[in-house]
Amino acid sequence: MHVPKPALYMAGALVVVVFILAISARFFGFGAFRETPSVVLAERQLTFTDLKDGGILVEDAQTHAVAANLPPASNGFLRGALRALTRERSLAGIGRTQPFRLVRYTDGRLVLHDPATTQQVTITSFGPTQIEAFDQLLVLGPSPQSVGTP
Repeated sequence: MHVPKPALYMAGALVVVVFILAISARFFGFGAFRETPSVVLAERQLTFTDLKDGGILVEDAQTHAVAANLPPASNGFLRGALRALTRERSLAGIGRTQPFRLVRYTDGRLVLHDPATTQQVTITSFGPTQIEAFDQLLVLGPSPQSVGTP
């Protein structure tokens, strides 16, 4: 099979152009999604402790007040978000001592930040049920009941 040389040159040029565009997009941010900074409306630093029965104890990191006591086999989304963030901590060799930051911004976003790894989960991207479960953790007083739905 014989491929004309001009076709090979065009294919090679196309590959080079694609690489140049990909590299320039990476360095200059073309096509990248970035959340615009907003003012913090409410914030709470939280620690999450696995309990022997499979539940999760959520505490305010500053006051050590119980924010929630999540029973076993409940709050699947919250558990999944925490699992993803703690996995990043494990891969980076970071312990559980540094609290997570749950932040509500004036633009309506609700974000769970991990200051140890700079990873974050934007909760408002996942719907009202998840927003409600995490919003309850922003309440300043202790709230020992379960949050959200299973």
